[in-house]
Amino acid sequence: MPLRLGLALSLLALGAGSAPAQGPPPPGLSAGPSPEARPPLLAPVGTERVEVDLVVRDKDGRLVRDLRLDEVEVLEDGVRQDVESLILVEHAAGGEPGAEPVYVALAFDRLGPASRRFARRAALEYLAGRRQGSEAAVFAIDRGLTVLQGFTDDAPALREAVESMTSLAATTLAGRHERQLTSNAYHGLGEGLGQAHVAAAESKGAPECRGREEVRIRLNEMLESRLVESFESLERDQQGFASTHALLSLVGGLSTLPGRKAVLLFSEGLAIPSNVEATYRSVIGAANRARVSVYTLDAGGLRVESPADELRRTLDMVKTRARNESDGGRLTEESLLSLQERNESAMRLAPASTLTPLADQTGGFALAGTNDLAEGLSRVEEELRSHHLLSYAPRNRDFDGRFRAIRVRVSRPHGRVQARKGYLALRTALPVPALPHEAPALARLDAREAPGDVPLRVQALQFPQGEGEARVPILVEAEPGGLEDLTILVLVRDAAGQVVAKASQQYALPGLPGEATRAPVLFYREVRLPAGLYSLEAVAQDARSSRGGQATASLEVPRGEPGRLRASSLMVVRRAEKLAVGREGDPGPLEYQDVLLYPDLGPRLRRGSGQPLAFFLRAWPAPGRPGVDARVEVLRSGRPVAAASPFAVRPDADGRIGLVSTFPVDALAPGAYELRVTLTDGRDAETRTASLAISP
Repeated sequence: MPLRLGLALSLLALGAGSAPAQGPPPPGLSAGPSPEARPPLLAPVGTERVEVDLVVRDKDGRLVRDLRLDEVEVLEDGVRQDVESLILVEHAAGGEPGAEPVYVALAFDRLGPASRRFARRAALEYLAGRRQGSEAAVFAIDRGLTVLQGFTDDAPALREAVESMTSLAATTLAGRHERQLTSNAYHGLGEGLGQAHVAAAESKGAPECRGREEVRIRLNEMLESRLVESFESLERDQQGFASTHALLSLVGGLSTLPGRKAVLLFSEGLAIPSNVEATYRSVIGAANRARVSVYTLDAGGLRVESPADELRRTLDMVKTRARNESDGGRLTEESLLSLQERNESAMRLAPASTLTPLADQTGGFALAGTNDLAEGLSRVEEELRSHHLLSYAPRNRDFDGRFRAIRVRVSRPHGRVQARKGYLALRTALPVPALPHEAPALARLDAREAPGDVPLRVQALQFPQGEGEARVPILVEAEPGGLEDLTILVLVRDAAGQVVAKASQQYALPGLPGEATRAPVLFYREVRLPAGLYSLEAVAQDARSSRGGQATASLEVPRGEPGRLRASSLMVVRRAEKLAVGREGDPGPLEYQDVLLYPDLGPRLRRGSGQPLAFFLRAWPAPGRPGVDARVEVLRSGRPVAAASPFAVRPDADGRIGLVSTFPVDALAPGAYELRVTLTDGRDAETRTASLAISP
């Protein structure tokens, strides 16, 4: 006798009282292929064989074009390498057949009005002097990366894009303005504290009311200083992350292009506080890996007061404040640390501290302290048209994800050698740049290490979004016991083994009592994928203990035909939680009415617990069809062992069907099972399955 399906379901009873999961909401899917069935790793350009764009100038500043192989020496982490080839690459004007293509991205990083005009004039001069046969694009960086003009050789379109840049208003403080505010803040605080100490000295032996007034003044000064510092810190972090993430996106897009690639970055100076430093380094690493040279141009031009003078004045103010606090007997260890942080922050605001290293370490150069960039831009164009390309196979074959420093030396007398300064030792080819915290996890995948000692589960779901495309939530669950600095990373590969998507997240997990009872870490990301077969590789890596784990899964995104029945993946539900009332925006794929559904990764039910199996499925019936008929079955070894009576489901006002229900399992013997749901609208049928296990 078949088991009956209970359609009435109280979603809030599905574990709403359980401990909340860490991280954003989740998704789910069936188990993937075994590690032995993983597609082969692809070797990217730049690790199995390292290629370096090399520009050498003589003492008179002229390009050296007749460099020989025996005149070049390459050191990697101080170890001499065997240079296999050295060729002169030249791009002839007019784009002759067989010539290496040249791509130049002009990027304007949030500029003040005067700097914007200066950058506009310089960019137009560069475009006017650019020879034919190369393509350029124009981008604006503010809170994100805006494409003003894609890559083209259409000169009028490029000029129009540069002109349009001048009409854009920065949504955050410009670099020079921010530095001025910081200087003013330090100046005001220094003077205020000095006056406070004078008042304190005069008040010795004064009535008690004067002492209370001094305390009030000092409290107000302290509150004001903390507010200013907090705002400036948040502002710098926001600007720094916006700029570096935009540059990462830009470098990632250029990495897929062949030939010579460069970024001309017009900026007043990148804000790189300590929180952003790792991402800044990842920009340099990504540019080196993709063979993208960055040329930085200080859009502040020739200033009345040099950045060095400005920096020196700011640091003097910091020292003045330290002296005042020391004289007043209030210089504590915490104050010293705070002043050191402000000192470091002020140094990071100087354009030379961020723009110059970015250019120097990626094989470009920086232009600063001048109102005439014409000569420098002509050198840029010359280097893009003619350079040497050397390659070598690194002696160190252990691709451990660490940064390897490169130093190129030339034996003949010269004036300057430009080459990238290193790369991340990774074997896997990625569609987007690798971030520093991802490198150890990627190296673990590259090494094909055993799964490890961190329990890990990964699942994915597909939700159709138009013809041949799906919205794919990806969920990874990790047991956090004993972990402190955890990185979770997921790679999505297509049927050919090519990585088509990458996602990661760092988790700070300070040691807590009762490690074994801590809730699992839940990692959630969404990607969009075209129809096809995919495999997912998830890896967890703890930076402190080097403990880790791996898991795999598979996913099929159906092609789908216009005007036909479509269905999402079948998800086993672990629990649900109430959503906030009045939420706006498009509902997430795992939202049903006013609740959020959490999938069960590797569902395991206990026989006799009275807990039914809960599941969720979304469908889109064909136009003109009133709804679908659903049939739910439980199979063991491919044979049905329980089933529910067929029932009809009707779509909501948006034309979607949300099938949420439960199935009793107490009558089933312990073992492995498969849940199968079949939908039909009278013409088409779609079947979805999910694996589950029942324990005694």
